[in-house]
Amino acid sequence: MNAFLIERFANDLKKVLDGCTLIDVFSTSVSDIYLVFEPIVLKVSFYQGQAYFQIPDSEKLQKKNRLAVYKTLIGKKVNSVQCFPYDRIFKIKFKKGEVLTFHLFGRFGQVTHYKDGEWLESFPAKITKIEDEPEYSFEIGNKTVQDLKFLSYSEAESLQNTGFNDAGNEHKALMLRELKSKVLNQKLFLNKGEKKYTLDYVSEEQNIAEFDNVLDALDQHARLYISHQVYNQTKSSHKGKLTKDLSNLNKKLKSAERGLAELNRASSYKEKADLLMANMWQIEKRAKQILLTSFDGESEVIIKLQETLTPQANAERYYKKGKNESKQRNYAQKHLNEMSQKVVAKEIEIAAFDELESLKEIRKVSEMKDSQHQLRVPYRSTTVDGFEIRIGKGAKDNDELLRSYTTKFDLWLHAKDVSGSHVIIRNPGRKEIPISTIEKVACIAAFYSKAKSELLAAVIYTDRKYIRKPKGATPGLVKVDKEKMILVEPKQSVN
Repeated sequence: MNAFLIERFANDLKKVLDGCTLIDVFSTSVSDIYLVFEPIVLKVSFYQGQAYFQIPDSEKLQKKNRLAVYKTLIGKKVNSVQCFPYDRIFKIKFKKGEVLTFHLFGRFGQVTHYKDGEWLESFPAKITKIEDEPEYSFEIGNKTVQDLKFLSYSEAESLQNTGFNDAGNEHKALMLRELKSKVLNQKLFLNKGEKKYTLDYVSEEQNIAEFDNVLDALDQHARLYISHQVYNQTKSSHKGKLTKDLSNLNKKLKSAERGLAELNRASSYKEKADLLMANMWQIEKRAKQILLTSFDGESEVIIKLQETLTPQANAERYYKKGKNESKQRNYAQKHLNEMSQKVVAKEIEIAAFDELESLKEIRKVSEMKDSQHQLRVPYRSTTVDGFEIRIGKGAKDNDELLRSYTTKFDLWLHAKDVSGSHVIIRNPGRKEIPISTIEKVACIAAFYSKAKSELLAAVIYTDRKYIRKPKGATPGLVKVDKEKMILVEPKQSVN
């Protein structure tokens, strides 16, 4: 805020507050303070270091999570509102020498409480105390426009264009007074810029409102400016996450493309097997490899051999490998297709997100994404004796739990010889897990299995590092080594 706007604001505020009682003062965040007077509420937001004033509806004030400030001022009447020409401060003076001084120096703004000139407290809280301002006297001296930091850009430009810098001191003082007189009575225009809303005496192309009353002007500007900035920041933050997701997907897509290309470039095992079958007569006994011409005659293929096997057996070995190779190629192609679809879906999601025009819509999308993320967690969790317990939700979730949400130091449990949830005792600290804890968790593992209706159920357990997922095994099926067994009563809860 510039000095002339502050002076105009203080003058209008004086008309409203003179003789009024301060009935409440509280904060709802590190940057917002509410001064509740009998006729109006004055909200000051130190948003991003700058001060913004609003006149909120007293009926809609936040009821919870208030922090009381300036408690000694409650119930005090306003004596006067004082401003200082050519300075960016004003004061609300109360009876018995108590004062609230509004220091509006750019990013160093704050509201400070004084009594008899002595500092009491500031909001936002500052380590450095600001001494009470003395009666201010401005001297024009040899100042140039560039020295007048209290002016707005349009005010400074106006003085510059009238030859202020080249004028004598008396003429400078006159020019400054004339400018002040002019702007104190001018309409204020709320303009929408490319990146933010501005309040000025000049109407821009995207002018959305004009005001005679500075209280209304500052209120509307603060509401629109702050909400617009929050909108931009929230949108930028969420867009950044989406862009990062897209970047990661594109990396996976490129990796999938490279993997499939490598499979396609290599001579297939089936081709090598066919070449061996077609050239049996060329293969010498105990040969380690053979160089053969491809069927199209355009290249030569080196085929490695196991010298202990017959040519026929070597060919059969390559046919067997060919079956796995075909599976690999099919899987690689399927994976590539999935990645391509995910990239397209993410690009569509980003394009749709770019069209969102309200903070409410953006927050709704963000909350929905967070909720979906939570739903994707493949386990339910609880605690037993201070250990976190993770219980798989289904066969595929069991696999995901083991793959992504465990470490080798955890303990794995499962009902013996029946289908059920994989249960994990998390142990990142590598503690010795008491047998009593294992027994309790075994009860849970038995409950989340087909043995839940049995009086006693067998449960096996072992360290996570002894659990393996056989290649091609059905979801939830694992190979277990070094397991131990325990008989327990199935229970859903043991605490």
